[in-house]
Amino acid sequence: MTTLIGWKSREIAIKILNAFEKDKKLREHVEKFTVNLSPLDRAFIREIASGTVRYLRLLDFSLQRALKKNLKGQKPSVRNALRLIAYQLFFTGVPAYAAVNETVEAVKRLLGKKPAGFVNAASKKLLGFNYRREVERIPSYFERISTLYSFETWMVRRWARFYGKDEIEELLKSLNKVAPLCLRVNRIKVTPEKLFSLLESKGIEVERHPFIPDILRIKGRVPIESLPGYKEGYFYIQDPASFLAAYLLDPKPSELILDVGAAPGGKTTAIASITENRAKIVAVDVNKKRMELLKANCKKLGVKNVSFVLTDISKDRSFREKFRSSFDRILIDAPCSATGVIRRHPEGKWNKSIELIRHNQKVQRALLKSAYELLKPGGVLLFSVCSLEQEEGEENAKAALNFGYSPYEFSNLFEELKAGLKGNTLRVFPHRNNMDGFFYAIFRR
Repeated sequence: MTTLIGWKSREIAIKILNAFEKDKKLREHVEKFTVNLSPLDRAFIREIASGTVRYLRLLDFSLQRALKKNLKGQKPSVRNALRLIAYQLFFTGVPAYAAVNETVEAVKRLLGKKPAGFVNAASKKLLGFNYRREVERIPSYFERISTLYSFETWMVRRWARFYGKDEIEELLKSLNKVAPLCLRVNRIKVTPEKLFSLLESKGIEVERHPFIPDILRIKGRVPIESLPGYKEGYFYIQDPASFLAAYLLDPKPSELILDVGAAPGGKTTAIASITENRAKIVAVDVNKKRMELLKANCKKLGVKNVSFVLTDISKDRSFREKFRSSFDRILIDAPCSATGVIRRHPEGKWNKSIELIRHNQKVQRALLKSAYELLKPGGVLLFSVCSLEQEEGEENAKAALNFGYSPYEFSNLFEELKAGLKGNTLRVFPHRNNMDGFFYAIFRR
């Protein structure tokens, strides 16, 4: 496994950012460029590349103000080197000389002396630059906070309309924080108490979730593969909000349960854990590659009684005929804009649109409509999305009533979440609940 020197890690980060510019994807590029590196190098490169993407708008604003130049005319490696330097200076504890010198050296290796000299000279203007003071000069409130927290203005305006102007800055701050590492205990193999004790005995700093017994939080940064119980399948990496989708479904042993959009397996394996492998689960997904990941996760966690079906229930009439009125419970964790998980995927700030949200809404409604045929009379359906958009949440919950569903009550809702409850719907937020932003709606046929 390779360990890097300073300039090399910046060179890789620049290459990741160059790739991100082309397709607005981040995770795939981080994995591709860091796969053979040590955990320490991988973590550092992920931090500076992801952080640069997270604060992209603010960094570009600051560079333009400091340099009095537009970055668009620069070569991608120069542009992204300057962003990288600005991020390190503004948001990390990296010493200024290392942030500048190592990144300049990376540009020299990539492009030669002249571009490196330009980056070096330009970076000097960032030393001591007060971005907050410059942002305060922006006259429009929404432009100002969108720049400061680095979001698209259209996103910020609509979230303020949805959730209140008094709360918007707290929401933006929380979406910029790096999400904690949470483990969902696999009850098929271990109890929460035993896993907690195992982690503590190996010197891992761990804490219990304040009110969800199945969730443990790891303090600090630890390579996941090195955690005790990882190889044995004692846990699954899962945010509390994601686990809640399976938990709020309230699955029971001996029931036939459909999990729609099941891959890569967080909710399927959570249902199996909750029912201790005694429910029968049909896990459906449209993505073949992700379905293989789901199968591997089930095997690792000791999950049984799962049938894997590669299909789209909204287009597969034969599947609907085969399972008509069959399922006791259905979970639809629908494909969505994923604006509720931006703290985990900062590239999500820059690859969304109103058109995407409207497209998702059509897909989500088609799934809800099709699932009605599959649910037993008296059966329960839980719909969830990791989205902050009301088109994908509240508007779909209303539309579901036109498909024949009746509102139902959450039977096992934690007291600490009741402030987010509205009838048969629930919202959780990073700034209110310290978990990803999710919407849930529960229905009965």
